[in-house]
Amino acid sequence: MTAALEVRFGAIVVGHLRVDGGGQFSFAYDATWCTRDDRFAVSLTLPITPDEYIGGPARTFFANLLPEGAVRQSVCARLGISPDNDFALLQAIGGECAGALSLIDPAQRSADSEKFSYEELEHVRLQHLVDDDAIPLLIGGPTTRLSLAGAQDKLPVAVLDGKLHLPLNAAPSTHILKLPNSRYPHLPANEAFAMGLAGKLGLEVAGCKLLTATDPPGLLVTRYDRIPSEDPWPVRRLHQEDLCQATGLPSTRKYEAEGGPTLARVITVIRDNVYRPLVDVPRVIEWQAYNLVLGNSDGHAKNLSIIYSDDGVRLAPLYDLVSTRQYRGLDRKLAMGVGGRRNPDEIGHAQWAKLGEELRISERVVIEIVGKVAQRSLDALAGWTREFRDSYGEQPILQVLPASIGKRARRVLRALEA
Repeated sequence: MTAALEVRFGAIVVGHLRVDGGGQFSFAYDATWCTRDDRFAVSLTLPITPDEYIGGPARTFFANLLPEGAVRQSVCARLGISPDNDFALLQAIGGECAGALSLIDPAQRSADSEKFSYEELEHVRLQHLVDDDAIPLLIGGPTTRLSLAGAQDKLPVAVLDGKLHLPLNAAPSTHILKLPNSRYPHLPANEAFAMGLAGKLGLEVAGCKLLTATDPPGLLVTRYDRIPSEDPWPVRRLHQEDLCQATGLPSTRKYEAEGGPTLARVITVIRDNVYRPLVDVPRVIEWQAYNLVLGNSDGHAKNLSIIYSDDGVRLAPLYDLVSTRQYRGLDRKLAMGVGGRRNPDEIGHAQWAKLGEELRISERVVIEIVGKVAQRSLDALAGWTREFRDSYGEQPILQVLPASIGKRARRVLRALEA
């Protein structure tokens, strides 16, 4: 027996995702979509064709839309779904995903189910989410179908008239709400500081702010894959895919050490597919240099994305920047190595030069990019720390994070000179 989901871009059917009795996925573009002037391929690994894709990227792309780890386990337990049943999970929570696509079960579709709406997320209920880790309780109901990839507690929300709302009936969200994590204290503040400092360096990052209305604070991140619109809803979806999807890899291979893409491979895929490679390739090198300065060992393939903007495919704004070195027990090696080395203490001039050689980019250009990121981090650190404190008060993360960033930035500069 075969089950099917419609893959939609708003009200338009893009294609059909199916699973057979043996669990094999297949995907085919809708014939009408293939003739539209505004058509786009849902992935670099799934070019538009009249033929059906069976297995391989058909499963990989769509499964990468789902949550991972403990979050996935909680959602599946809530919905009574086996944790390894990707199709059933997409059927239950695929209404509002990363990017532009919604997955709709045609057998459950009705006139009422397609009426987008929003429900205000009042403060008492929001604090309940923080206190009781209750995000799975909001997911998968008859009107709430929300899915975000990743292993962190996060929820798509819409900010309307200055208030938080839950999207219903696959309505588009405008922001991502990240909640505190009991295992990693002050994680939202850590990310808010890291993202804000990156912005001060001139890196293009997703907008975010610390949500001090909850105790402890959460983080409200502006979705870069949503843009303002009035026809018919306040936002319009833009399509995107992360670098696991773009390279045809499952989320279990997002780390280089587990068979995931190397930094050189990621940059090559981006260079070969974006419309302005001379802009976006240096941005990836800046991202990795900032990961070194920040102490972020979680810069894996799902933490880089390309977005299908009105101008063409480009590297998406940076997101999920966190200093993982603040937490004991986490891997201190980089998710993607530089010049064959993943230990940050072993990465210097020679490794960055080797990366340039792999990519056929001048050694001087690569070293200059890395040096500027480290120096600008040092130059901006004190001012951003004061600004952050003025905005959010004396957050505990300020006791250690600015000093550790400064120390690593100086180490990067010394290593470039060695």
